[in-house]
Amino acid sequence: MVLGIVASLGAGAPAIAESAGGPAPADAPGLIDTSIRLDLGAALARESQPAAAPKADGDRAADTGRSPAYGRAGSRWWTIGAAVANNFEGDTDTNLHVAFSTFLADDIEFAVEGAGWYFHQTGDDTGGVSGSMVLRWHFLHADDYNWSVFGDAGIGVLFSFDEVPDGGTGFNFLPRIGAGFTKALNDSIDGESRGARFMVGVRYHHISNGRISGDSRNPARDSVCVYAGITFPF
Repeated sequence: MVLGIVASLGAGAPAIAESAGGPAPADAPGLIDTSIRLDLGAALARESQPAAAPKADGDRAADTGRSPAYGRAGSRWWTIGAAVANNFEGDTDTNLHVAFSTFLADDIEFAVEGAGWYFHQTGDDTGGVSGSMVLRWHFLHADDYNWSVFGDAGIGVLFSFDEVPDGGTGFNFLPRIGAGFTKALNDSIDGESRGARFMVGVRYHHISNGRISGDSRNPARDSVCVYAGITFPF
């Protein structure tokens, strides 16, 4: 299209010059050829530019200055919360935790969590710290993610300052599986939930050293754990 316009204008240049009362410039053909080559080269260069790859929601949000949409691939979040677990035999485990998570795909969330623990248990009470990995599937949610229901599973390691449970060891594994619910604390923006949200859940809470020191040093503990937290865009 550019070539056709430039060629037409070039062809009319001598006639315009003659109608103005002067001869057509002798070097007009050369100028026209140069213009055609330059415009053709620019057009080809634009067409050869690769199309931009689609951006993850987190990158699009950064471009627009908006918070990323919850539940969408690429969005990143952090959570602060607390948990209480009880085995109905007099042992209570409590924690404060911080987690960072990202959505690997729409509805699929991966999180790493660090926690500080206090163990009120048979024998000596003690404390500890843990690190865990969790995979979470938000299998049911509103179209705008104003709320969601999820199932999750994970594994962690616990380092305690004394034996947990009493008679066990200071190193244990923390497998977990459970379900929960999240609810946005702000109105949706452009049909997406982008702000802080409340999370609550219940899970199976197991403490065991995997018999690394023999059966006699692995009393283990099985409890029901209830937890809650607030999640923020990262």
